[in-house]
Amino acid sequence: MNGRLLRWLMSLALPPVNGSDGGPRLTILRHHRVFESGARPLYRLGVSERVLAEQVAMLRGAGLGPVTVAEGLERLAEGRPGRWVAFSFDDGYADNVRRALPILRRAGGRATFYLTAGLIDERRVPWWDIMAHAIATSRRARLVWDIAGRRLDLPLGDERSRRAALAQVLPCFRVDPAEQARRLDALREMLGVTSHAECELATWDEAAQLAEAGMEVGAHTLDHPYLDHLPPAAQGAEITGSVERIHARLGLRPEGFAFPGGAYDAASVEACRRAGLAYAVTTRAGDNRARARASS
Repeated sequence: MNGRLLRWLMSLALPPVNGSDGGPRLTILRHHRVFESGARPLYRLGVSERVLAEQVAMLRGAGLGPVTVAEGLERLAEGRPGRWVAFSFDDGYADNVRRALPILRRAGGRATFYLTAGLIDERRVPWWDIMAHAIATSRRARLVWDIAGRRLDLPLGDERSRRAALAQVLPCFRVDPAEQARRLDALREMLGVTSHAECELATWDEAAQLAEAGMEVGAHTLDHPYLDHLPPAAQGAEITGSVERIHARLGLRPEGFAFPGGAYDAASVEACRRAGLAYAVTTRAGDNRARARASS
């Protein structure tokens, strides 16, 4: 058991936070990708199969889950005493189906999978994978980039420096979709990268396996924009469009939604209500208690 996993397990036994009275609590553990054990992707947006299996085994042994987000919120609403841990997986990567799903099924665990419906439908590569591919495959020794009023001068000589460069570049893409696309093109040009990243998202046939296995399927917009960088009408199109696309492709209507990057504003919340969603999750840390409906 590694130190990170041990610290996480110990945190579940800590007393309630934020002045909680010790009533029902739900912790949502957010995942994205599930990598082969031993894999070392440049952008490690996820956990290994081994770590995920250990998480699930420990939760099952402690009677904490994992459950879906909808199940956890239902237990909170009922005022059922206890503490639970819900698992969520954002974006809809194929490795969620190929690696996470078998682990969950073997252990009798459940989870929620939030799908970026437009990217899945059109087999488009998420912007962060395009960015990571450019940094990982460039033959340049440095990245020198004047961006957003500052200059980045980042070495790319080895894997460690490329990881550090990626961490510096990532915040530059928290902008509206049009500007994001321009910055991606500029980054690829400066790095001399002409090859293209592969789309590693699940197909709809693969996504259907999640629902067939009893997992919760939620929505995660069509194109994964930062919603607070869009006008209200565009936010509504992203949110409602993702719900409708999932309904059309999988024959189910999501009740849950995950804000991409945790970004939202009042218009986002209203758009979720208009789309008929029962809840939405952010990326804020902390326990969820009975009154929570926009969850961490």
